Formats: sequence, structure tokens, C-alpha cells
Amino acid sequence: MKVFIVGAGLGGLTTAIALRKFIPASQSLEIKIYDNTNPGTGTREVSTTNGLRVLEDLDPALKRQVYAAGFPCSHLTWKNAGDWLLGREYLDSLPISRPYLINCLQDALPVGSVIYKKVAKVITHQGRKPIFQFQDGSPDETADLVIGADGIRSTVRRDLFGEDEKYRPKATLNNPTMLFYMGSTGVFGYTGLTQSDMNKLLYWSIYETDLPGRGFKLDHDLMIRQLRERQGDWADPPIKQCLAKAELDNIYPIFVMPDLPYWNRDGCVLIGDAAHALPPRSGQGASQVFEDGEALALLLAGFLEKKCSPDDAISRSILGLFEVDAERKDPKMPMSRLQTLGLYVALFLLVRLRRLTNLFSRTS
Repeated sequence: MKVFIVGAGLGGLTTAIALRKFIPASQSLEIKIYDNTNPGTGTREVSTTNGLRVLEDLDPALKRQVYAAGFPCSHLTWKNAGDWLLGREYLDSLPISRPYLINCLQDALPVGSVIYKKVAKVITHQGRKPIFQFQDGSPDETADLVIGADGIRSTVRRDLFGEDEKYRPKATLNNPTMLFYMGSTGVFGYTGLTQSDMNKLLYWSIYETDLPGRGFKLDHDLMIRQLRERQGDWADPPIKQCLAKAELDNIYPIFVMPDLPYWNRDGCVLIGDAAHALPPRSGQGASQVFEDGEALALLLAGFLEKKCSPDDAISRSILGLFEVDAERKDPKMPMSRLQTLGLYVALFLLVRLRRLTNLFSRTS
């Protein structure tokens, strides 16, 4: 069985590891991972309990390696712009450098598993196997299963759905805790980044703005000034220190995906951001794609163990992976004083309600 994975990011690498672990040894398996560039870029990921559980399932040594490189947090702390405590939630999470996480996953695969060559097109026909075409003109290749793990700008999704705008992504932009500060002019959060260097801090600022047009040259100095104007007078000292030292190297818009009518067709399946991009605030991007990869490998292994033919096992597995995600919406910024007060009250009550619910669930 030939499995081609498009995308050597978190989803593609995790899926390859899962397939190698769960597919029966009696089944011939060839896995190729194609990526047009080194995916070890970006700043951070946050893996939660479900994501770490997947890594433990795949390889306990891999999970230990990833855990040692991150900054384990046992809870989330919510405060307002005046540094007043709104609530604290207990939630295990692991902020970690994305390039390091990518390196850990690559180390768990055989050398040469990733082929850095751009896939130009995936051709699908009902009843026939998917065909790969490459941008450099290399000979076409045919696979039994194509897995689109190529992110928000997925080539595989484009070839499954065409140029229909309806299915294209839409743009929008010391202490074991992740702190979230809520104010009328946005959200500011921070946490440690790695256990190996306690002086490194991961921080983020969220504020809605219009998406600039293509080719528009952003004024980085102006954006830093606007950031400081929005949140520079907030009471927490680390926020003031972050803003005082802030430098801007690049801008990455936040994308949300519309609901797709299906994630699979004719031997191709989408996983991770290619199928259901999650906003960074969810802290679930890495964890969800880990679960996608493991679930697909387990489904495929299960059907093969039931003596299904490879084609039948692939068909059943990719049908079983489909889910529907609900889109979450953020409040518009800036907010009025009344809206801000309402947000504080709602968050104050919600955190306590969750703690009460968790208490009853543990004692029942």
C-alpha cells in the first residue's frame, strides 16, 4: 500500500508515525511525505492533555522528549486589564517552540522520510487511484491513499473542491500557568516557553483589525506604537516589559475555515488545518492534528486487521474520520465600558461554574 502525505508539519509527521506504528507488519506499506519547504518555522505551539496522550500512544520516548522541551502549565489564569484576578482553571497544557516540536517528530521517523519537492496537483477520478503531479516536472506518481496535511493553504483541498470561494479559508489577525488579560482594547497573554531557559517568555496580543490588501507594505514601527497605545497602560509589570522590548519581524494573519461538506474523496483525505483550521486562542491546533493522525492510522489498521482489502480499508477509514467543527466567534474590538464589564462578569462566572462542574464530576 502506497501512502503519500502532503505536508511535513505536525499533522503529516504525526500521521506517518501513527501509520508505521499501527498498520500490521503483514501489510506492505510505503510512506512518502512531500513538502515544498522546511516546515520548522513559526514561534510556538500549545499542546494540551489530548495531544500529549497521542504522543504517549505513539512513542513514550517521543512524548518525554517533547515534554522536556516545553513549559508545562497546570492551569490558566484570567485577569482584567487592571491586574484583578477573574478566575483560574486547572488545565494541563504545554507551550513549546514549534520548530523544536517538528524536529522531535522528524527524529522519530527514518532518515529521508520527508522529500522536499512541491506537489503541483493531485488528480482524482472516481474508481481510480489519486495521481500526483510535481511542479519541477518530475514523472507523475500514483498512490493508494493521499493525505492532505498541508495546512490552511492546502493544495489537496484546492484540488478536491476547486476554486469555489465557499470552501476557501477566510482571514481574521516562573509560574506553571498561562495568563490571559482581558480588556476593552484586546487580549494579552503570556506563559513560559521552555523549561531549559526560564528567562524565555511566550506572549501574544489579540486585537481585531482590517486585513491589508495583497502587496501592501506594513509599517512595523507604526504597528508597535499602536500595540503599546492599546495595552501599554495595563497594570501587570510583565506586560509593560514585553511591550517595551517588543520588536516586529513579520505579520501572520489568522485564518478560519468554513465548514467543508466532506474531508475525503476518491482516495484523498484532509487532516489538520487543511480540513478544520482552529484559531491560536484555542490552544488545540497541535493536539487536534495529533488526534487526526492517530485516528486515521487506527481506523486504517483496524480495517486491515479485519481482512479488508487495502482499497476498502482506505475507503472506510477516510469516511470514519469526518467530523463537523463549530466556528467560534470573538467579540468585536474595541469594546465599550459596558461590554467590557459584561465580559469580566461572564468570565468570572464561567470559570467558577467550570470548577464546580469539575468538582461534582470528580466526586460522583
